Amino acid sequence: MAENTEGAFLEKNQSLAPGLYEMTLLAPALVAAARPGQFVMLRLGENWAPFLRRPFGLAGIAAGAGRCQIVYRVVGEGTAQMSRWQAGRQVDILGPLGNGFTWPGVEPGRAALVGGGMGIAPLLPLAQALRQAGHQVSAFLGGASLDRLFGLGQLGDLGCRAQIATEDGSAGFAGLITGPLERYLLAGAGAGRDAVAAPGADTAAGTDHAAGTDHAAAAGPRASADADPGGGPGAGIGPGSGAVDIVYACGPMPFLRAVTGLCRRFRLPAQVSLEERMGCGLGACMGCAVKIKDASGTIQQRRICYDGPVFDGKEVFFLDQP
Repeated sequence: MAENTEGAFLEKNQSLAPGLYEMTLLAPALVAAARPGQFVMLRLGENWAPFLRRPFGLAGIAAGAGRCQIVYRVVGEGTAQMSRWQAGRQVDILGPLGNGFTWPGVEPGRAALVGGGMGIAPLLPLAQALRQAGHQVSAFLGGASLDRLFGLGQLGDLGCRAQIATEDGSAGFAGLITGPLERYLLAGAGAGRDAVAAPGADTAAGTDHAAGTDHAAAAGPRASADADPGGGPGAGIGPGSGAVDIVYACGPMPFLRAVTGLCRRFRLPAQVSLEERMGCGLGACMGCAVKIKDASGTIQQRRICYDGPVFDGKEVFFLDQP
């Protein structure tokens, strides 16, 4: 992984919704080395308070322009300070860090991107990369309410099929996005993909995927709250269109457990980006360790910041998995 400590310049810091902000940074060297799924560490505090940097995922990676976007939610004093930053400020940034997403080779494939809460954001540059490589992309975005969702306009512009869910029923499916995802995969199974016959404990029911903490992330433009979430080129998911070759997901652990459970049921490969608080971002402090099950079934500790944040879904050991 490449690491760059050259300062970035803040070009824009705008509010998308109450407590939700999008920041555009000019950092040519960093952006040139970045890939979807990686993250950066920002120093937030004035006079070193808070002392530790905070991790934010990258999205909207525009290597040619040297720009990237970060979307963050105000959850504490550090992000509250960020929300007051003005254009022209120099930002102390470290990155890109971690290992990002990978995708199939030259043959066009069909990918499903599943994001819960702030976990939507790292999937947006992935959608752009997949579409540029000729892959078909269907997106499933879930949040507590419509004003917690973002990136819908960007996905529509890319020609991605999109479906949303809100826990309060303010837009799209009323409930968790794993419900529409399950139906979509069932449609694909009906079109020819095998699935395990009976739903088990890993289905979507009852899963909480509320947004996490300061491990917020990055995204591109957010659609208007008045826009049709299913609008835009290629939008809309019809019966029989649910077959996919790979699933990518990001969100809190209970959300990822439900998604990987569905992938096991439908025999689909999955890559998951894990959210966690981090101390150093470089693998030294072991503060973001997660349990990973290797091919032999042995449980080992891996560092999300250094070995991840993206892992093979079947390797992540969820504490409450059967």
